[in-house]
Amino acid sequence: MNNLYVRLAAQNIKKHRRSYVPFMLAGVFVAAVSYILNSLSNNTELGPTSQMMFTLGSTVVMLFAVIFLFYTNSFLMKQRKKELGLYNVLGMNKGHIARVIGLETLFTALIFIVGGCAVGILLDKLTFLIVAKMIRITPNYGFHIIPKSLQYVAVVFGVIYVLIYISNVFRVRISRPIDLLHGTNVGEREPKTKAFMAILGVLCLGSGYALSILSSREPVLAISLFFVAVLLVIIGTYFLFTAGSIALLKLLRRNKNYYYKTSHFISVSGMLYRMKQNAVGLANICILSTMVLVILSSTCSLWFGAEDMIHTRYPADVLVSMEDPNHMIDMDTFLTDELKSVPGGSYTSYEFLTGYDSTEETEDHSSAIFMKDGTAQVDSITRNVLFFSAETYNRITGENVTVEPGTALYMSVDGVPMPDTMTFAGTTYTLLPTPKSFNLRGRYHAYVSKPYVVVLPDYAEKSQVITPTEYYCISLGKLRDEEQQTFYDAIREDVTTIMPDEENVFWDEDGYFNFECRVENTKEIRSMYGSFLFMGISLGFVFTMAAVLIIYYKQISEGMEDKNRFAIMQQVGLSQKEVKHSIHTQILTVFFLPLITAGIHVMFAYPIIRAILRAMMLSSETVFITCTVASFLVFSVLYAVVYALTAKVYYRIISEDNK
Repeated sequence: MNNLYVRLAAQNIKKHRRSYVPFMLAGVFVAAVSYILNSLSNNTELGPTSQMMFTLGSTVVMLFAVIFLFYTNSFLMKQRKKELGLYNVLGMNKGHIARVIGLETLFTALIFIVGGCAVGILLDKLTFLIVAKMIRITPNYGFHIIPKSLQYVAVVFGVIYVLIYISNVFRVRISRPIDLLHGTNVGEREPKTKAFMAILGVLCLGSGYALSILSSREPVLAISLFFVAVLLVIIGTYFLFTAGSIALLKLLRRNKNYYYKTSHFISVSGMLYRMKQNAVGLANICILSTMVLVILSSTCSLWFGAEDMIHTRYPADVLVSMEDPNHMIDMDTFLTDELKSVPGGSYTSYEFLTGYDSTEETEDHSSAIFMKDGTAQVDSITRNVLFFSAETYNRITGENVTVEPGTALYMSVDGVPMPDTMTFAGTTYTLLPTPKSFNLRGRYHAYVSKPYVVVLPDYAEKSQVITPTEYYCISLGKLRDEEQQTFYDAIREDVTTIMPDEENVFWDEDGYFNFECRVENTKEIRSMYGSFLFMGISLGFVFTMAAVLIIYYKQISEGMEDKNRFAIMQQVGLSQKEVKHSIHTQILTVFFLPLITAGIHVMFAYPIIRAILRAMMLSSETVFITCTVASFLVFSVLYAVVYALTAKVYYRIISEDNK
């Protein structure tokens, strides 16, 4: 008896191979990606930053696997309702059917887990070498199998399939045999127009788009509102595909001049009656496509813009910022002595006062109060404020300005307007724009909210109250990377004899010193952005594969449903060419609607993503635009190829019994 169940389960998988084979291939791919990302997250050669990124990627893939496998399983079970009902009618009770389903689930789970681990093991070393090349580390070329990753894949996918089995058995137990027999033949009623849902969808989409546009000037605000905007867009997409598409098709039907044409009549009526069951699938394709485009464009932008970011963030080989009220270190003398042994070594410096936009001043008058007309705060985002003297400003910009008493010059940052007046350290100033701006590079460029820049007329007076920050940009001539690192370590060691060391920051009650080395930090940046890119490509492949599989299953299910409709249309006088043209128009419209909508989503997401990338020090807008356009074009070509291939499967199905 047990052998019968085994043979029956194996035959069922073989008989439905058109549906099961893509499902198994996709599952093996997802399991392999899970193994690889988990393996990379446990690889200490990559460093903590990369490990953290790959841990995050592994978690995202795991959550996606749960949603994806349950979604595709629901499609497979729907296609097999009639078959399971026939088993019941022929004498198999629901316990026997559950046993068959259990064996089928076991077989597919074993293929997923064993196949995924095998492919993951084969590709793991290759992917590690690629990542190592991207982040410029020297890898260990030995081949290793990671037991933790094998265990991770086995446990995760084992639990998923146990839950899938429970779900399938529950479906069978609550269904009557007659319902199972007619499960795939239930006629669709004309869907009702859900105006409220359509309006709500428009409002959700509009709100998500508005959040993206309104938060574009404030990177902190953009980061905090990003997931809210994403959630609103997802909800709006589902509502519009569910209700909005039905409302649109009914409007087209009411247009008699448009509707009463052969191709339009067939395509509109077909889409209208099918849209109710197709809406979720189309929305899923749209959301997955949007995710692919956003992930690829963002991660590629970070990677290709990394060198510009490095040179903007670290304009010199070594950067030093210090506040030394007791003058423990004469930095000019110190650096002059240190650079004697460096051919071509030099440095430049300038100083400024630091404040913050705030509602009240501190006891030492170190905060800045920004008031508009003496009443309102500029914004709710705390920003640093850098106060320069006119001499320093002129030296940086090449200008020759003078600042009148009672006034101060301000430089606009990130397009955020300044107030009319400002109170700082007990003095109120009228603010006027500077004649020329300059690029505030270095550590202050890394701030999520870029600092305001203000030029004071009484800088010398205020510097007696507030300790100035001195900023040094040190060039090490033609020293190689290893020699630059050696020099950097040497000056850190020299400063350590004066002040305690805590992760490149030297401080106590007598002063504050911060040292940064471009060579040292470049490794960390490349590691982070290289990990971002690899994870983006991996997730992009996973989401693309899911979209492809949904499209494929959609074509199969619609092909099976359209067999009879195809034959009837030929019997009433339409030629095969006319029928094929009308059906082609229908599925072309339906399947390219998600891609067009995804493109609109990406267009409106541009401002908020651009703001977030600015917070991650990507200053080149050209890089982001190029990567976004390139990602959309490549994905569109791939989408069209997938559509063409799956459309052939559709036409093959509807033509099988109608030749």
